[in-house]
Amino acid sequence: MGKLRYLVFYELRNLVKVRWLWLYLGMLLASNFALLYVSEDLGKVILSSLSITLLLVPLVSAFFSLVHFYDAKNFIRFLISQPMGRSHIFLGKWIALTLFMASLYALGVLMPLAKGLLNSQSALLILSLTLIGMLLSVIFVSIALLVGVLFEDRVKGVSFLISLCIYLSFLHDGLILSVVYLFRDYPLEKVVLALTLLNPIDLARLAIILNMDLAALMGISEAVFKSFLGSPLGVSLSLGVMVLWVLIPTATAVFLFNRKDF
Repeated sequence: MGKLRYLVFYELRNLVKVRWLWLYLGMLLASNFALLYVSEDLGKVILSSLSITLLLVPLVSAFFSLVHFYDAKNFIRFLISQPMGRSHIFLGKWIALTLFMASLYALGVLMPLAKGLLNSQSALLILSLTLIGMLLSVIFVSIALLVGVLFEDRVKGVSFLISLCIYLSFLHDGLILSVVYLFRDYPLEKVVLALTLLNPIDLARLAIILNMDLAALMGISEAVFKSFLGSPLGVSLSLGVMVLWVLIPTATAVFLFNRKDF
């Protein structure tokens, strides 16, 4: 455990020096302060901030983590040659990246919206948004490191990851709509539920909208979750599956990393 703590500390010290990560924090702060300036309705601000979160957080977290992993390949080879477990090497990088990216997001949301924490109803929504954004950060760091382990070639890895982010952000909902339209004469509720669980971005949107109980903004996935599971159970299920989206890619990446020939 001492070696793992040292690796995490070393990685965090290096991440603090990356200037464009602080630019990422600045973008989050600027966007949330701008939303507060435009509207004093915290509900509208949180929904707008959610839209920014769903677009920005997956791409930045995944892209930076993958590039950082590829840039550290020589250092990883050096560590492997030392009396140090491979799992510790991988988990040290994973823990540092997830802590740093999730903390940047939390600061970018909580600092502008700090006044809303004084109101119990607003505080719940703000904390929900923060938790969802932090979970998304951790999920896409985990996915990016898995891609880095799977693809030795940087170009292939980055191309695959960007394509995956684009699919999850924009095309997956189109797939659900296409299935619903093509098979509209059949009961598709379970199919829609299953397809929704395959997209962490949809799950993040689902958790916030169900928590706010905004029927007018509900899409097909949200309506199915609400009608079959109810808001509390739907939120709990979406958060639970998001945790699985963290555990499964991370465990798979550790397994493959331990057997990878460097």
